[in-house]
Amino acid sequence: MKFTAIAAIATAAALSLGMAASASASPLSPRSAAAPQVTGTRLQSALLPASAFGSGFTAADRLSTGKKLWSTRARFKPSNLSCKNFELYSYVGGFGDTAGATDNINNPDPAFADYPSLVLGADQAVIQFKTAKAATSFYNQAYARYKQCSDFTESYPGDSTTLELTTQTLAKTTIKKDKAFQLVQYVTIDSLASLTFYESTAVVLAGTNVYTVGDLDGTNDPISASLLGNFINRVQALYKHH
Repeated sequence: MKFTAIAAIATAAALSLGMAASASASPLSPRSAAAPQVTGTRLQSALLPASAFGSGFTAADRLSTGKKLWSTRARFKPSNLSCKNFELYSYVGGFGDTAGATDNINNPDPAFADYPSLVLGADQAVIQFKTAKAATSFYNQAYARYKQCSDFTESYPGDSTTLELTTQTLAKTTIKKDKAFQLVQYVTIDSLASLTFYESTAVVLAGTNVYTVGDLDGTNDPISASLLGNFINRVQALYKHH
């Protein structure tokens, strides 16, 4: 998940690095689309409901690229971002994608008595590219960056809390016959030093889209294939009328 303590900062970072960076870029002409495309606003409508992640969970920091398709000019690459910025912040644009949407899922009342069956929060994102080749390139870059960021320590922006993320497993797999990888990281949070947490992240390449779902909880289980499948189905349904 994109930690709730930095949720507001994450939104600002996504705006400044993604949306603001591409604000001057001209939208795509419909004739230039090599595959069916929808806007960020439409992608946002297909994000999973907060209830899919847990009872009583709420969605926050909803962000999309808006009502127009974006230029395919890439403003930055995963390799150009620090491990902190790549892993702890949400991005919906700027990687050469034409549209994107994301949000954080908060657990407003975590029951620590249920630990380790405790989910502190989650996040989800989908970014759409003009071609499958472009989506594949970004997917491969994301895998390489997660592999490089095997151990790093960062402080919450505007907070004295420090966290360390250490890769436990990084495995390639398939979800609905689509290429995917599952990452599980051991997370040390100094303000919760007595408890062990894990950051689980799944990234799926499906056609011209790349999907990312993550959560922070007390177990090292990978992201549910069923949850990912539902997410993909909801987005793919947007293209039926194109």
